[in-house]
Formats: sequence, structure tokens, C-alpha cells
Amino acid sequence: MKKIINRTLLDDRMKENYIFISDIHGNLETLDLIKQATADFPEAQLVAGGDYVDGREHVKEVLDYLIEQKSEGAIVLLGNHEQMLLNFAEKQEHQDGIWFYNGGGKSLVSLFGSTVLPDELRDSEYYRFLKGCPIMYETPHLIFVHAGVRPDEQYNDPETYSEIEYGLKFDYDFYRIWARDKYWYSDSLLKMMAHNKTGKTIVTGHTPTAALEGKYDDGRQMRRLSIDDCIVRTVQYPGEPARIFTDGGSHSDPLIYPHNDGNVVVLDGMGKIVRVYNWKHPHGTRFENQ
Repeated sequence: MKKIINRTLLDDRMKENYIFISDIHGNLETLDLIKQATADFPEAQLVAGGDYVDGREHVKEVLDYLIEQKSEGAIVLLGNHEQMLLNFAEKQEHQDGIWFYNGGGKSLVSLFGSTVLPDELRDSEYYRFLKGCPIMYETPHLIFVHAGVRPDEQYNDPETYSEIEYGLKFDYDFYRIWARDKYWYSDSLLKMMAHNKTGKTIVTGHTPTAALEGKYDDGRQMRRLSIDDCIVRTVQYPGEPARIFTDGGSHSDPLIYPHNDGNVVVLDGMGKIVRVYNWKHPHGTRFENQ
């Protein structure tokens, strides 16, 4: 049975497999990876983790594909780039604002052929589709969310999210689509990787995985990688569920990084990674953490 509470889609049933893709950013090549994964795992639940717009030029094709997939049972979550689009449509942001800085104008051209005004965007099926997206999808053993949740026992209690940093209030919804350091680390200054006390595997996108770096409190290190090496990475302490990071870097310049086509990740119902699809392995490969 599924129900929505606080923009979280709760599902008390466990699927055998889940296919997760986040941060497509208008990249057609990513759709090919998704199609291969769904062909290999036809009974799996497809979960899209946000950030479908901005970046590359095929935003319309990506959203049309996701609208179709949702009609067939896919779960499509909201990312921070979709929230910026919604803010613009609702006249909460001017064209000189953060969305256009991040590629909003290019997304509008893909969707409508020109940089339309907010009213036209708000009257479109794309606005209605994105406005209806939940922020998080939670199963008995998995949490799928764009940026993260606070990785403690009260992760799903909105009343416990109230920190203000750099003038920004990290309330429940803002944290789940925007958080970076606050989700990664227990101590941002020391770059100490946080424990996962939620009891569930957390699967996210949002930040190209090459940017992840830090240390564990048991002495292990996670090194930063080259931006053209945005592989799937996990952070995990012994005896705890993993935190899985998947953003394959599709928001980068395709002329400079032509192979940042995203990571499609297949997981079993308990949160173990079964297979990963990316430009190096378009037909999938076993997962090896780095």
C-alpha cells in the first residue's frame, strides 16, 4: 500500500529490484541506459531521483519520457532544478535569478522553442507534472531522495529540521533537495563522514560523485576523483546501511566531458547494488566501490 505524507511516498511493500536514475539534465544518452536496465530487469520499480531539466539540450525529450514512464508505474521525484523551475513559473524568481544562471533559459527553449513567460510555463503539462512530484520515496529498507535526509533516527520528522546556514533555512523540504555538506558530514570542517542511523539504505543524486571526499571516524579515507570519473560511490560504516551516491555529472559541459551520461543503478529490495549502467558499461556491470 502506498500513501503520501509530508511529500514522501511511503510504500510498505518491498520490490525484488529497483532501478534508480537521478540528474539526467536533458541527456538523451541517459535514456538509452535506462531503457537497457528496464529491458534487463522488466519487473523492477523505476525510480527517478530529480534534476531532469537544465544542463543539456534534450529537456523536452527527457520530460516526455518520464511522463510516459510515470503513466506506466514509474516513481518520479522532485529535484532542486525542478523546484527552481516551479519557483519561476509561480513568479517567485526573476529571469536574472538562480534558475536561469543554472540553465533555465535553455530548458525553456527545449520545452517551448523560446524563453516563455511564467504564465505560459504554469499553464503547461510540464508544470503540472512536476508540481505533482513527491520529494522522497521510502520502502521498508530504502530511502530514495534527491539530495539526502538527516541520517539519524528522526530523519522523517519535519519538526526536527530547522537549522539556518548562510541565511538559508534547512527545513525538511529544502534539505531533501539541496543539502550537500550537511548530509555528507557529521563535521563539515573536518570532513568527517556521517553515520547512517536511519536503519535504511539512502540513495541520492544531486552532486557529481567525483566531488565526494572526506574521512571516516575509523581512519578510512574517501578521495576526490576527476570530474570525468563520476562513478557510483557508497559511504558505509560497519553494521550500518549504506548511503549510495549516483550523480554521473550530466550537468557538466558535454563538449568538455562528453561521457558524463549518468549512472543507472539497480538495487535489490534490501539495498544491495545489483548492477550499474553508464557510458563505460552500457549493458551493465557489477558494482565495485571506490
